[in-house]
Amino acid sequence: MSGFLSHESPLFQFIDKLIDMILLSIVAFLCCIPIFTIGASVTALYSVTLKMAKDEEGYIFRSYFKSFKENFKQSTIIWLILLIIGSILGFSLNFWFSMDTMTGNVFGFILAFITVLYSCILLYTFPLLSKFNNSVKQTVKNALFIALTNMKNTIFIVICTALCGLFIFFVPAGPYIFIVFGFAFIAYVNSFFFNRVFKQYIDKDEINESDSNNDEIE
Repeated sequence: MSGFLSHESPLFQFIDKLIDMILLSIVAFLCCIPIFTIGASVTALYSVTLKMAKDEEGYIFRSYFKSFKENFKQSTIIWLILLIIGSILGFSLNFWFSMDTMTGNVFGFILAFITVLYSCILLYTFPLLSKFNNSVKQTVKNALFIALTNMKNTIFIVICTALCGLFIFFVPAGPYIFIVFGFAFIAYVNSFFFNRVFKQYIDKDEINESDSNNDEIE
């Protein structure tokens, strides 16, 4: 019985990780409230969950706020750019498809294709920022390139993220559950796929596992 309840038992480790994810989810959500800090918050969240997925998380809040501070400028710039582009795409899609004409449909489908590429960039940018040290321009280019050249993993990431979105919209208590637990959970699940993708771009001879921002992708 003592072994079952020991610190090394699977049950204790599960409960410990569950509590960490709940606290991490709440902190990440609170850091998103100013809106313009969403990029920094998501980047910091992935800096922790990428390690959690490999059982290397250490002190999660120390890692979270360290990443939040170090990546704040880059992640905020990219987030604001993506937010503006996303708003324009959303407005344009609604405009062209609402015309209900051949021209409207043609432009609508072209924009839909662009939106797919935009979504790939949006999904990969902040995990990349948390893991690799590159310029804003290079990070965005890498996000699109890596997403398109790792389609199998990208599809799984899209499915997991979409299911989370459906849960929020169609389950009455979904938004509250997401705030308390889901914010970190979806990042944690996606981190298994991101780790698999990023592994091929990491030089194992040069990587310093104690620092998540030592690598570059050219």
